Amino acid sequence: MVDIKEQESFDLLTEEKDIVIANHPNHKLSQELNKLLEGVFDSLTEPFTTIHTLGKIKAKKVHVVNYAKLMCNCKKDKIYNKIAKLKSEVVVLVDTFETDKYMQIMQDLSERILTKNYTFNTYKSKKEEKNKDFFYYGETKIKAAVTKGYIYGESINKARELVDTPYNYLNAEQLAKYSMKLEKLDNITVSILDKKEIEAMNMGAFLGVNKGSLDEPKLIYIKYQGLEKWDNPTALVGKGVMYDTGGYSLKGPQSMPGMKVDMAGSAAVICAMNAIAKLKAKANVIAIVAATDNRIGDKAIVPDDILTAASGKTIEVISTDAEGRLTLADAVWFAQKEGSKRVIDVATLTGAMVAALGKEYTGAFTNDKEFLAEFKTASEKTKEPIWEMPVNKGYHKELESKVADIKNKGSKLAGASQAAAFIEEFIEEGTAWIHLDIAGTASNKKGGTGVMVKAFTELFL
Repeated sequence: MVDIKEQESFDLLTEEKDIVIANHPNHKLSQELNKLLEGVFDSLTEPFTTIHTLGKIKAKKVHVVNYAKLMCNCKKDKIYNKIAKLKSEVVVLVDTFETDKYMQIMQDLSERILTKNYTFNTYKSKKEEKNKDFFYYGETKIKAAVTKGYIYGESINKARELVDTPYNYLNAEQLAKYSMKLEKLDNITVSILDKKEIEAMNMGAFLGVNKGSLDEPKLIYIKYQGLEKWDNPTALVGKGVMYDTGGYSLKGPQSMPGMKVDMAGSAAVICAMNAIAKLKAKANVIAIVAATDNRIGDKAIVPDDILTAASGKTIEVISTDAEGRLTLADAVWFAQKEGSKRVIDVATLTGAMVAALGKEYTGAFTNDKEFLAEFKTASEKTKEPIWEMPVNKGYHKELESKVADIKNKGSKLAGASQAAAFIEEFIEEGTAWIHLDIAGTASNKKGGTGVMVKAFTELFL
């Protein structure tokens, strides 16, 4: 486990831990250490250099960040990664990194130390544990920046861990139990609705997906009250399909592995609530997850079935592999029933989104340009880029059914826009809505990415 801790005092001559310092030309500590090391800083040109002190001070190594290169955006990532990958315990002299943007630098570095050291080895019989502490020392008011970065890094790693955990260790009930842990945070309440309560709300779309499962569905409802009065909450609705076989519209053997990622939307909203609460955002926010798996079973739905959603709208099932939108239909209805007039749903929804944007961008659909512009500002700040995609009447027309109000899948073209149009059918007039398709950005070759945890949090700060 890697952790970041504050160090209350520091002495150049007696400090035994290795030192990380920026060769700030005007900072007292940088000047003093350079003098003790006989002017070695003056000849350094690389972004990051490790110097053996050869007994000149107690610390055996000094890791020097080139202050000029730190100001170059193209070198920051390299510097952050070098520091994060240091193998020994170090103390980072944060004041020496000071610039007009040093708060952001220390936030980013703190976050990177945690995310770069993330490993998922829970189920390996032999594993190499990384137990290492990073310490930071500074006399300026830097603690808030380090803390914010720490909370972001921690929350991203929590989301990644949820996504990387296989279904036999993380089903709907286990995700609900995980969510309950958030209640220990200030201003958070968590409610878990069981199958009988879901049935009482007539959530036929959500329940339809669950019919083939041995595990009961859970509706996870998290409330964060950051304002004195509880009203006008913004809703974060995460797709919580814990594993997706495709149901009787069965996925092929090449498409099935990795489907544990299909709950990445739920991981994003649950872990964002962790960050929102710890950073004490001045906002009212709710998170909704309709959690189930999509399996084959004696009672599982089949194509041609007709389901009735909680809104009363009837749905002709064309593909049981278009299941995420069925769960989201009832989840966004519930969010609006609970008073949300601003709803963001996030889902690993379509392969079509991956084909369109690959791994670089999250696809974004909206009925409210101002709301999307507000969210885009947050996502740009957190470097989680989104790209607006179209959703209009033509895509809704593709979903017209001869036997029900709507069908859950249209033609083969523009699948991501048709999926967004399906969800929009359950958005009430007067509700500002954004749909985020993270099918391409929720994971990479290393596993879950924790995408959108930061952007959701930043939206409320």
